[in-house]
Amino acid sequence: MKIIARHVLLVAGDSYQTCRNQVVDFFNRTQLVRYDRVRLNTKKSRPGSHQDFIHCVAEAIQNNRHILAGLVKDLESTGVRTTADLLSMQQGYPSKVLHILTHFLDGFIGIDTIFYNLIDDSHWLPEQTQKAIAEAPDGYWLICVDCSSDTPEKASLIRQ
Repeated sequence: MKIIARHVLLVAGDSYQTCRNQVVDFFNRTQLVRYDRVRLNTKKSRPGSHQDFIHCVAEAIQNNRHILAGLVKDLESTGVRTTADLLSMQQGYPSKVLHILTHFLDGFIGIDTIFYNLIDDSHWLPEQTQKAIAEAPDGYWLICVDCSSDTPEKASLIRQ
């Protein structure tokens, strides 16, 4: 099997085991992504009290922003520059790029997602959650997962 996605998930809970179970349950029930195997990477996972926690969150969010910027650039390369251009957008590559881009903005996890905040169903870290982590870091974890499929073609955005 080939690793096709790596996600860093922010989870709230009283222990690693509780947070781990939330991640496993999430991947078992989500309709948005499907992998043949989801392996939790305990060596890269971090409690909120870890000295690298905030750095890991910031780096993962920056990776999301980089992917989002690339999607915007791809969309612009198809001729879309304004929202009015969406009225004449053709189905195919341009609409698929827009679809993936909007998932980043509306909080649906996808295979391109690096950081995913299970607390807020978001690709970002709202100020309120950031403050809560600062006040009680032991109640938060970053759980890193390596997701695999036999082939990338077997991974789907929507489970059927």
